[in-house]
Amino acid sequence: MAQAEGGVAQPLGYSPLMTRQAFAQVVGLPVGVLVAQAERGYWPQITIGKRVFINVEAIRLLAAERAAEFTL
Repeated sequence: MAQAEGGVAQPLGYSPLMTRQAFAQVVGLPVGVLVAQAERGYWPQITIGKRVFINVEAIRLLAAERAAEFTL
């Protein structure tokens, strides 16, 4: 694991962007469901040319912020 900003560890070979298809497979959602959720704004997405990617780094930072709210 590599140390990242804010002290949160990231696995080696980490990529901050993933295709919607790859991200759907990782989180265990059907691609159509994930695409619909991303279109509604539930997942942060970035368009580069005609390709659409899920911003995994934004999700990781948001999860770290929310986890910090619940630390005792």
